[in-house]
Amino acid sequence: MISIQPLTEEDATYVVEWNKGMTADFLDQWAGPESYDFPITEPQIISRIDQEPSSDYRLYKILNDNIVIGIIELLGINEQEKKAKVGRFLINPSLVGKGYGTAALKALTHKGFDEFGFHSLELNVFDFNKSAIRCYEKVGYKAVAENVYSNGWTAINMVISNPSL
Repeated sequence: MISIQPLTEEDATYVVEWNKGMTADFLDQWAGPESYDFPITEPQIISRIDQEPSSDYRLYKILNDNIVIGIIELLGINEQEKKAKVGRFLINPSLVGKGYGTAALKALTHKGFDEFGFHSLELNVFDFNKSAIRCYEKVGYKAVAENVYSNGWTAINMVISNPSL
């Protein structure tokens, strides 16, 4: 059973472990180029957790039967416009392709709509990340725009609207 709960400082070890042996490009793919320095460290993650109470983001761990299997964020929270972005989404690489990402995104999307009352959620995904695009489409996100980054990567912007509105 997949659930999401607030990320704690103790969870930082998982994120570092999942990034061991990975490249700077891997970090940029799931976290974005401006969030963490390569190689990612526990103090970087803990600093982000510590800043959360006064920020426009919320960090969550993804649990499968109470075992931490990933992380995901709501960021750029705009309470006036009732929208936010989904980002910094990482599933333990050994578990990718087993449906956990889809279930986690559904859980976060429901939280955004039901608990936060957002009218819409959006995310960005690089066009070469075909499995992530399929995951997002399964949940109901639709491609609406593209943006080319300075490194030449093309990001697809995807949006989902609250169905109860």
